[in-house]
Amino acid sequence: MSYRHLVSAALLALVIAMSMAAPLTAQAPTAKPFTPPPSTYSPPRTPWGDPDLMGVWDYQTVTRMERPKELAGKARFANEAEYEAWAMANAPNRETETGVGAYNEWWNNRNFVTNLNTSLIVDPPDGRYPSLTPAAEQRRKEILAKANELASWEDYHALVRCIASQTPNGPQAYNSGTYIMQSPGWIAIIRERLDTRLIPLDGRPHVGDNIRHWNGDAVGHWEGTTLVVETTNFTDKQRMGGMSGASVPAGIPFGNFRLVEHFVPVGPNRIEYYATVIDPTTWTRPWTFNLPWERDDDYKMFEYACHEGNYALTNSLRGERVQEAEAAKTREAGK
Repeated sequence: MSYRHLVSAALLALVIAMSMAAPLTAQAPTAKPFTPPPSTYSPPRTPWGDPDLMGVWDYQTVTRMERPKELAGKARFANEAEYEAWAMANAPNRETETGVGAYNEWWNNRNFVTNLNTSLIVDPPDGRYPSLTPAAEQRRKEILAKANELASWEDYHALVRCIASQTPNGPQAYNSGTYIMQSPGWIAIIRERLDTRLIPLDGRPHVGDNIRHWNGDAVGHWEGTTLVVETTNFTDKQRMGGMSGASVPAGIPFGNFRLVEHFVPVGPNRIEYYATVIDPTTWTRPWTFNLPWERDDDYKMFEYACHEGNYALTNSLRGERVQEAEAAKTREAGK
Protein backbone atom coordinates (compact mmCIF):
# COMPACT_ATOMS: atom_id res chain seq x y z
CA MET A 1 0.00 0.00 0.00
CA SER A 2 1.38 3.43 -0.90
CA TYR A 3 0.81 6.81 0.69
CA ARG A 4 -1.71 7.70 -2.02
CA HIS A 5 -4.21 5.85 0.14
CA LEU A 6 -4.01 8.65 2.70
CA VAL A 7 -6.41 10.69 0.58
CA SER A 8 -8.99 7.91 0.47
CA ALA A 9 -8.51 7.28 4.19
CA ALA A 10 -9.19 10.93 4.93
CA LEU A 11 -12.34 10.90 2.80
CA LEU A 12 -13.55 7.78 4.53
CA ALA A 13 -12.88 9.41 7.88
CA LEU A 14 -15.10 12.33 6.85
CA VAL A 15 -17.92 9.97 5.90
CA ILE A 16 -17.64 8.15 9.20
CA ALA A 17 -17.53 11.41 11.13
CA MET A 18 -20.82 12.47 9.55
CA SER A 19 -22.54 9.13 10.14
CA MET A 20 -21.52 8.18 13.69
CA ALA A 21 -24.42 9.73 15.53
CA ALA A 22 -25.88 6.53 16.98
CA PRO A 23 -26.59 6.40 20.73
CA LEU A 24 -24.18 4.87 23.19
CA THR A 25 -24.69 1.31 24.26
CA ALA A 26 -22.31 0.95 27.15
CA GLN A 27 -20.41 -2.25 27.90
CA ALA A 28 -19.40 -1.84 31.52
CA PRO A 29 -15.98 -3.17 32.48
CA THR A 30 -15.83 -5.96 34.99
CA ALA A 31 -12.25 -5.30 36.05
CA LYS A 32 -9.81 -2.42 35.99
CA PRO A 33 -7.79 -2.57 32.73
CA PHE A 34 -4.10 -3.26 32.87
CA THR A 35 -2.05 -0.09 33.40
CA PRO A 36 1.20 -0.06 31.38
CA PRO A 37 4.45 1.18 32.89
CA PRO A 38 4.85 4.95 32.44
CA SER A 39 7.26 6.41 29.90
CA THR A 40 9.60 9.34 30.47
CA TYR A 41 10.07 9.96 26.76
CA SER A 42 8.50 13.11 25.32
CA PRO A 43 7.73 12.66 21.61
CA PRO A 44 7.57 15.56 19.15
CA ARG A 45 4.22 17.27 18.62
CA THR A 46 2.03 17.70 15.57
CA PRO A 47 1.21 21.26 14.44
CA TRP A 48 -2.10 20.98 16.37
CA GLY A 49 -0.37 19.79 19.56
CA ASP A 50 -0.91 16.01 19.70
CA PRO A 51 2.00 13.61 20.28
CA ASP A 52 3.41 12.77 16.85
CA LEU A 53 3.43 9.00 16.21
CA MET A 54 3.32 9.24 12.42
CA GLY A 55 5.43 6.90 10.33
CA VAL A 56 5.80 3.26 9.36
CA TRP A 57 6.19 0.77 12.20
CA ASP A 58 6.83 -2.98 12.30
CA TYR A 59 6.48 -5.56 15.06
CA GLN A 60 8.16 -8.78 13.95
CA THR A 61 9.03 -10.89 16.98
CA VAL A 62 10.33 -14.29 17.97
CA THR A 63 8.55 -14.02 21.33
CA ARG A 64 5.58 -16.34 21.70
CA MET A 65 2.17 -15.15 22.81
CA GLU A 66 2.27 -17.55 25.77
CA ARG A 67 5.38 -18.20 27.86
CA PRO A 68 7.09 -21.47 26.87
CA LYS A 69 7.07 -24.14 29.55
CA GLU A 70 10.85 -24.14 29.71
CA LEU A 71 10.72 -20.48 30.74
CA ALA A 72 7.99 -20.90 33.36
CA GLY A 73 8.49 -18.55 36.31
CA LYS A 74 10.86 -16.31 34.32
CA ALA A 75 9.10 -13.11 33.25
CA ARG A 76 12.08 -11.48 31.52
CA PHE A 77 15.48 -12.35 30.13
CA ALA A 78 18.33 -11.04 32.24
CA ASN A 79 19.88 -9.02 29.42
CA GLU A 80 20.00 -8.68 25.64
CA ALA A 81 22.70 -11.33 25.35
CA GLU A 82 20.45 -13.93 26.98
CA TYR A 83 17.55 -12.84 24.78
CA GLU A 84 19.67 -13.01 21.61
CA ALA A 85 20.82 -16.52 22.44
CA TRP A 86 17.25 -17.69 22.99
CA ALA A 87 16.02 -15.87 19.88
CA MET A 88 18.70 -17.44 17.70
CA ALA A 89 17.70 -20.89 18.89
CA ASN A 90 13.96 -20.28 18.54
CA ALA A 91 13.56 -18.01 15.50
CA PRO A 92 11.09 -19.42 12.95
CA ASN A 93 12.72 -21.29 10.09
CA ARG A 94 10.40 -22.65 7.46
CA GLU A 95 13.31 -24.41 5.75
CA THR A 96 12.94 -27.11 8.41
CA GLU A 97 9.18 -27.61 8.01
CA THR A 98 7.84 -30.80 6.50
CA GLY A 99 4.82 -31.27 4.25
CA VAL A 100 3.08 -28.51 2.33
CA GLY A 101 4.21 -25.15 3.67
CA ALA A 102 4.23 -21.46 2.87
CA TYR A 103 7.02 -19.10 1.87
CA ASN A 104 10.44 -20.14 3.07
CA GLU A 105 12.95 -17.85 4.72
CA TRP A 106 14.30 -16.54 1.42
CA TRP A 107 11.06 -14.57 1.03
CA ASN A 108 10.72 -13.43 4.62
CA ASN A 109 12.54 -10.18 5.31
CA ARG A 110 12.15 -10.39 9.07
CA ASN A 111 13.37 -7.57 11.26
CA PHE A 112 12.79 -8.95 14.74
CA VAL A 113 12.20 -6.33 17.44
CA THR A 114 14.12 -6.98 20.65
CA ASN A 115 11.83 -7.88 23.54
CA LEU A 116 13.19 -8.99 26.90
CA ASN A 117 9.80 -10.33 28.01
CA THR A 118 9.64 -14.11 27.77
CA SER A 119 6.06 -13.98 26.51
CA LEU A 120 3.90 -11.37 24.85
CA ILE A 121 1.23 -11.92 27.50
CA VAL A 122 2.27 -9.86 30.52
CA ASP A 123 -0.93 -10.16 32.53
CA PRO A 124 -1.70 -12.67 34.05
CA PRO A 125 1.85 -12.72 35.40
CA ASP A 126 2.35 -16.37 34.42
CA GLY A 127 2.35 -15.30 30.76
CA ARG A 128 -0.53 -17.58 29.81
CA TYR A 129 -4.11 -17.02 28.67
CA PRO A 130 -6.54 -17.12 31.62
CA SER A 131 -8.99 -19.98 31.86
CA LEU A 132 -12.10 -19.96 29.74
CA THR A 133 -15.47 -19.97 31.42
CA PRO A 134 -17.28 -23.34 31.19
CA ALA A 135 -19.77 -21.91 28.68
CA ALA A 136 -16.98 -20.47 26.51
CA GLU A 137 -15.07 -23.75 26.58
CA GLN A 138 -18.13 -25.63 25.39
CA ARG A 139 -18.81 -23.04 22.69
CA ARG A 140 -15.20 -23.24 21.52
CA LYS A 141 -15.37 -27.03 21.20
CA GLU A 142 -18.51 -26.73 19.08
CA ILE A 143 -16.96 -24.10 16.80
CA LEU A 144 -13.72 -26.04 16.31
CA ALA A 145 -15.63 -29.27 15.63
CA LYS A 146 -17.21 -27.57 12.62
CA ALA A 147 -14.11 -25.66 11.53
CA ASN A 148 -13.27 -28.14 8.77
CA GLU A 149 -16.80 -28.35 7.37
CA LEU A 150 -16.16 -26.29 4.25
CA ALA A 151 -19.39 -26.33 2.30
CA SER A 152 -18.88 -22.86 0.78
CA TRP A 153 -16.50 -19.92 0.79
CA GLU A 154 -18.42 -18.48 3.75
CA ASP A 155 -17.07 -21.25 5.98
CA TYR A 156 -13.46 -20.08 5.65
CA HIS A 157 -11.55 -17.87 8.07
CA ALA A 158 -12.03 -14.14 7.45
CA LEU A 159 -8.28 -13.85 6.81
CA VAL A 160 -8.32 -16.67 4.24
CA ARG A 161 -11.18 -14.87 2.50
CA CYS A 162 -9.13 -11.64 2.53
CA ILE A 163 -11.83 -9.79 4.48
CA ALA A 164 -10.03 -8.83 7.67
CA SER A 165 -7.29 -9.79 10.04
CA GLN A 166 -7.78 -9.56 13.81
CA THR A 167 -7.85 -6.64 16.18
CA PRO A 168 -5.85 -6.72 18.35
CA ASN A 169 -3.27 -7.80 15.82
CA GLY A 170 -0.57 -10.21 16.94
CA PRO A 171 2.74 -11.20 15.32
CA GLN A 172 2.60 -12.29 11.70
CA ALA A 173 5.14 -13.80 9.34
CA TYR A 174 5.15 -11.05 6.72
CA ASN A 175 3.34 -7.87 5.55
CA SER A 176 3.31 -6.56 9.11
CA GLY A 177 4.20 -2.96 8.23
CA THR A 178 1.79 -0.51 9.88
CA TYR A 179 1.47 3.15 8.91
CA ILE A 180 0.18 5.67 11.45
CA MET A 181 -1.33 8.85 10.03
CA GLN A 182 -2.73 11.69 12.14
CA SER A 183 -4.98 14.68 11.52
CA PRO A 184 -6.80 16.96 13.98
CA GLY A 185 -9.28 14.80 15.89
CA TRP A 186 -8.40 11.57 14.06
CA ILE A 187 -5.76 8.89 13.87
CA ALA A 188 -5.52 6.23 11.14
CA ILE A 189 -3.74 2.92 11.64
CA ILE A 190 -3.15 1.45 8.20
CA ARG A 191 -2.00 -2.16 8.11
CA GLU A 192 -0.24 -3.41 5.03
CA ARG A 193 -2.40 -6.51 5.26
CA LEU A 194 -6.09 -5.81 4.72
CA ASP A 195 -7.20 -3.40 7.45
CA THR A 196 -7.35 0.35 8.02
CA ARG A 197 -8.63 1.55 11.39
CA LEU A 198 -9.98 5.11 11.52
CA ILE A 199 -10.12 6.26 15.14
CA PRO A 200 -11.88 9.44 16.27
CA LEU A 201 -10.37 11.34 19.20
CA ASP A 202 -13.31 13.65 19.95
CA GLY A 203 -14.85 11.72 22.84
CA ARG A 204 -17.88 10.47 20.92
CA PRO A 205 -19.82 7.46 22.22
CA HIS A 206 -19.60 4.05 20.58
CA VAL A 207 -22.12 3.19 17.90
CA GLY A 208 -25.30 1.34 18.83
CA ASP A 209 -25.06 -2.29 19.91
CA ASN A 210 -26.84 -3.42 16.75
CA ILE A 211 -23.90 -2.25 14.59
CA ARG A 212 -20.99 -4.71 14.44
CA HIS A 213 -17.65 -4.48 12.64
CA TRP A 214 -14.87 -6.94 11.83
CA ASN A 215 -12.41 -4.81 13.80
CA GLY A 216 -14.92 -3.28 16.19
CA ASP A 217 -15.84 0.36 16.83
CA ALA A 218 -12.80 2.26 18.09
CA VAL A 219 -12.77 5.53 20.04
CA GLY A 220 -9.48 7.05 21.23
CA HIS A 221 -8.07 9.73 23.48
CA TRP A 222 -4.71 10.90 24.79
CA GLU A 223 -3.48 10.29 28.32
CA GLY A 224 -0.37 12.45 28.37
CA THR A 225 1.72 11.14 25.47
CA THR A 226 0.00 7.73 25.41
CA LEU A 227 -2.69 6.99 22.85
CA VAL A 228 -5.52 5.01 24.48
CA VAL A 229 -8.09 3.31 22.23
CA GLU A 230 -11.21 1.53 23.46
CA THR A 231 -12.92 -0.78 20.99
CA THR A 232 -16.29 -2.53 21.29
CA ASN A 233 -18.96 -3.75 18.85
CA PHE A 234 -16.96 -6.61 17.33
CA THR A 235 -18.78 -9.14 15.20
CA ASP A 236 -19.08 -12.76 16.28
CA LYS A 237 -18.15 -13.70 12.71
CA GLN A 238 -14.57 -12.95 13.77
CA ARG A 239 -14.05 -16.19 15.66
CA MET A 240 -11.40 -18.31 13.99
CA GLY A 241 -8.09 -17.16 15.38
CA GLY A 242 -4.91 -19.15 15.54
CA MET A 243 -3.55 -17.95 12.17
CA SER A 244 -0.68 -15.59 11.39
CA GLY A 245 -1.43 -12.26 13.02
CA ALA A 246 -3.88 -13.77 15.50
CA SER A 247 -3.77 -12.80 19.15
CA VAL A 248 -6.85 -14.78 20.16
CA PRO A 249 -6.98 -18.59 20.01
CA ALA A 250 -9.23 -20.24 17.43
CA GLY A 251 -12.85 -20.89 18.29
CA ILE A 252 -13.50 -17.79 20.40
CA PRO A 253 -16.10 -15.29 19.08
CA PHE A 254 -15.23 -11.62 19.49
CA GLY A 255 -18.79 -10.32 19.95
CA ASN A 256 -18.52 -9.50 23.67
CA PHE A 257 -14.96 -8.18 23.61
CA ARG A 258 -14.05 -4.86 25.15
CA LEU A 259 -10.53 -4.01 23.98
CA VAL A 260 -8.36 -1.34 25.58
CA GLU A 261 -5.13 -0.52 23.73
CA HIS A 262 -2.25 1.65 24.93
CA PHE A 263 0.28 2.98 22.41
CA VAL A 264 3.15 4.14 24.64
CA PRO A 265 6.04 5.94 22.87
CA VAL A 266 9.21 5.17 24.81
CA GLY A 267 11.74 6.56 22.32
CA PRO A 268 11.94 8.10 18.87
CA ASN A 269 11.91 4.66 17.23
CA ARG A 270 9.87 2.50 19.61
CA ILE A 271 6.28 2.18 20.79
CA GLU A 272 5.30 -0.25 23.51
CA TYR A 273 1.90 -1.53 22.39
CA TYR A 274 -0.36 -3.04 25.06
CA ALA A 275 -3.71 -4.69 24.32
CA THR A 276 -6.09 -5.67 27.13
CA VAL A 277 -9.02 -7.95 26.27
CA ILE A 278 -11.99 -7.88 28.65
CA ASP A 279 -14.82 -10.38 28.20
CA PRO A 280 -16.24 -12.02 31.34
CA THR A 281 -18.45 -14.27 29.20
CA THR A 282 -15.31 -15.87 27.73
CA TRP A 283 -12.42 -15.59 30.19
CA THR A 284 -12.32 -15.73 33.96
CA ARG A 285 -10.30 -12.50 34.02
CA PRO A 286 -8.96 -9.85 31.60
CA TRP A 287 -5.61 -10.43 29.94
CA THR A 288 -2.99 -8.19 28.34
CA PHE A 289 -0.21 -8.68 25.82
CA ASN A 290 2.68 -6.33 25.04
CA LEU A 291 4.03 -6.21 21.48
CA PRO A 292 6.85 -3.71 20.85
CA TRP A 293 6.67 -1.67 17.64
CA GLU A 294 9.79 -0.31 15.97
CA ARG A 295 9.95 2.54 13.48
CA ASP A 296 11.23 1.44 10.07
CA ASP A 297 11.70 4.35 7.66
CA ASP A 298 13.00 1.96 4.99
CA TYR A 299 9.88 -0.23 5.01
CA LYS A 300 8.00 0.01 1.72
CA MET A 301 4.29 -0.72 1.99
CA PHE A 302 2.59 -2.23 -1.03
CA GLU A 303 -0.99 -2.96 -1.96
CA TYR A 304 -2.11 -6.21 -0.40
CA ALA A 305 -3.85 -7.58 -3.51
CA CYS A 306 -5.12 -10.62 -1.71
CA HIS A 307 -7.96 -11.57 -4.05
CA GLU A 308 -6.46 -10.82 -7.43
CA GLY A 309 -6.40 -14.11 -9.31
CA ASN A 310 -7.13 -16.03 -6.12
CA TYR A 311 -7.52 -19.66 -7.11
CA ALA A 312 -7.00 -20.95 -3.57
CA LEU A 313 -10.63 -20.96 -2.45
CA THR A 314 -11.83 -22.50 -5.72
CA ASN A 315 -9.24 -25.27 -5.57
CA SER A 316 -9.80 -25.83 -1.85
CA LEU A 317 -13.55 -26.23 -2.31
CA ARG A 318 -12.95 -28.53 -5.29
CA GLY A 319 -10.65 -30.62 -3.11
CA GLU A 320 -13.31 -30.81 -0.37
CA ARG A 321 -15.83 -32.16 -2.85
CA VAL A 322 -13.33 -34.77 -4.10
CA GLN A 323 -12.64 -35.90 -0.53
CA GLU A 324 -16.35 -36.10 0.21
CA ALA A 325 -16.88 -38.25 -2.91
CA GLU A 326 -14.02 -40.57 -1.93
CA ALA A 327 -15.39 -40.89 1.59
CA ALA A 328 -18.82 -41.74 0.18
CA LYS A 329 -17.32 -44.46 -2.02
CA THR A 330 -15.47 -45.92 0.97
CA ARG A 331 -18.67 -46.01 3.01
CA GLU A 332 -20.55 -47.65 0.12
CA ALA A 333 -17.85 -50.26 -0.33
CA GLY A 334 -18.04 -51.14 3.35
CA LYS A 335 -21.73 -52.00 3.28
